[in-house]
Amino acid sequence: MGGLPHHAAQGGARLRHVSVTTKTKKVARTRIKAPMKKLALVILAPFLLVLTATIGVIWWERGAPPGFRPTPVDVELTDLSLEHRGVRVKATAHYEARLKQTTEDNDEVWWLFPIFAPGDTIGRHITAVVRSTREPGDLYSFEDLTIEGFVRPPGRLVPREAREQMRRSGGYIFEEDYVLIEAWED
Repeated sequence: MGGLPHHAAQGGARLRHVSVTTKTKKVARTRIKAPMKKLALVILAPFLLVLTATIGVIWWERGAPPGFRPTPVDVELTDLSLEHRGVRVKATAHYEARLKQTTEDNDEVWWLFPIFAPGDTIGRHITAVVRSTREPGDLYSFEDLTIEGFVRPPGRLVPREAREQMRRSGGYIFEEDYVLIEAWED
């Protein structure tokens, strides 16, 4: 056994060697696991943060989690504002000013038309515009209907060209604080 002390020659050194190896392996495993945990945390934490923020913004904007609708609230057309999320409005649609919107690749088609107080067929001051995938009938100029949908700021969904077309087609005037109702299709 070459220069080992007597107790090492009897097997004591082997036990110490195994315990040292075991400790070394445990230390090595700990060193491997710690960077993996940190790496997973560094990758997953921002992803989960962005996912949570996105779901939160959608929930706040729509009034319901993604994929769900908020409970519609009955609102008079004159009381409609951006503070509402899901609404149910009784109104008269003016189809003489309807416009067709399509995506660049013509995958989706939306119809824009103004709505007024129930029974109002001579009004020209627009306070709300409906955006719907349901095509209005060609034989109708006006229709009394109940619309359920999300209230949104019109922004880019009702571009300047669309507003100009409605002005030219029927002499409609957009109020400064008009809103867009994105109709739910069942």
